Amino acid sequence: MEPVWNGILTCDYERTRPDASPLEWDLYTRSLISWPAALMGEPAPYGQLRRPGIVDISQDVHEILTRKWHERLAEPSFVAGLIADTGKDRSDTSAALDSCAAAADSAILPALKAATAGLLRVNATHIVNWLLPEEHWETLLTSLLGTRTEALTCLSALQLPDTPSHILAAHGRTASAGDEASQFASSSRIRARERRDAWYLAALLAAGDGPALSEVRALAAVLGWAATSEERRNELRTRYLAAVGTWCAAAGLDPGQITTADLLGRTS
Repeated sequence: MEPVWNGILTCDYERTRPDASPLEWDLYTRSLISWPAALMGEPAPYGQLRRPGIVDISQDVHEILTRKWHERLAEPSFVAGLIADTGKDRSDTSAALDSCAAAADSAILPALKAATAGLLRVNATHIVNWLLPEEHWETLLTSLLGTRTEALTCLSALQLPDTPSHILAAHGRTASAGDEASQFASSSRIRARERRDAWYLAALLAAGDGPALSEVRALAAVLGWAATSEERRNELRTRYLAAVGTWCAAAGLDPGQITTADLLGRTS
């Protein structure tokens, strides 16, 4: 996000991701604009598209929507629904990509269209990783645990995906059972879980039966969800771009000129 200028925040993926394709810029900007609808059911768009890759956001709109977002993330029931809904989005997108892989190259487009719609929703979870109420959480945990260092350590420990990251998973795929790399991945995962559980318990005990208890439970769930969402989004994005490449090759199209409109607007 660029600095505010004349009451406008600008998100410029052309600058931050200069090697990305127009399709990737398009995915990011569409998801950025629609994240309130995808994640909160809030119809107000988050900004206006200048062109694929660049979005301008009113500072007032940014503050209103992020304040509402932070308020919702303090509600355990909302967080539980968010985790369930976005998990379904990932499952649906993965299923569509499975259909892409199973289809003949010339018949891939219907499944690719479904995968595009799904990935736009999945990608919204990447957008909000930098819109989490981290300052508030740091303040809360500092008051509970005693020091800022402990608060930051706790926040870091809670950011653990629910399954191994793509890096650890890669070790597991390339190493045979009992191999040193596989054992390292497994032991690292166990240590990370133990560290997360210990810090979560410490925060719960520090909160006691007071009003901070529900906030601690919610923030722990959100941090785990955000980490999981980013890992799964990365995997789905890689599979999606490969499927687009397959379709473009079969159709004689240049993948560097494709946008989501080409994929969503065609039916055959």
